[in-house]
Amino acid sequence: MSEERLSRLEDMMGQLIGMVGKVLGEQQDMKQDMNAMKQDMSTMNERLERIETEQIKYHESHSYVLDKIAQHDHDIHVLKTRVLKI
Repeated sequence: MSEERLSRLEDMMGQLIGMVGKVLGEQQDMKQDMNAMKQDMSTMNERLERIETEQIKYHESHSYVLDKIAQHDHDIHVLKTRVLKI
């Protein structure tokens, strides 16, 4: 092979090695980004579970208050009925 041809092949091999190195670096960056996203998702899932728990407690409290309102309305109705009949 001629010296010029070997030099070109050497340059192309150097470029290829550089390109492979760049791809591997970007792949490593992507892996780190994916791990960060997984951690973020885990944190969001924990927060969502806490929100769901609080929402259940809120719903139970809301139902209790509605029951108490209905009970008080009934008591007021009964008292009004008794007062008006007297």
